[in-house]
Amino acid sequence: MVEHHKGQISFPGGRQDEKDKDLLTTALREAREEMGIEKKDVRILGELDDICTATTDFCVSPFVALIPYPYPFKVNSQEIEEVLEVPLSVLLDESRFRQELHKGDGKPFLVYFYQHKDHTIWGATATILKQLLDLLPEEDKARIKKAI
Repeated sequence: MVEHHKGQISFPGGRQDEKDKDLLTTALREAREEMGIEKKDVRILGELDDICTATTDFCVSPFVALIPYPYPFKVNSQEIEEVLEVPLSVLLDESRFRQELHKGDGKPFLVYFYQHKDHTIWGATATILKQLLDLLPEEDKARIKKAI
């Protein structure tokens, strides 16, 4: 995927290898290869809906997990230029979010954008984040926003 999405903000991930028994195994392998995140440090919370990109027609099966913070990432510089750590409070700040209506193959679709410092998170990554945030209970969102 690196050849198709160079320069874009994304989560660790990639194609499923034949040796991967399932997509979770793929996600854990890619997190280790790209970011140095060890499987023993990961607590899987669940899986989100598949997201298919509009422009390159890739489908992503996102998993949500917790890792200890701070984490001693070991970044693969062949695949990652920079690691962004974006607090939930930033993603829940409505002034940092926008959506636009785009057209692809004559069909309208929403594109989401989150602004964090000088970075714009958009496309499939923003769609994954929006889905995750939409699943958070309102009382948790309020508590996070209040902590700002």
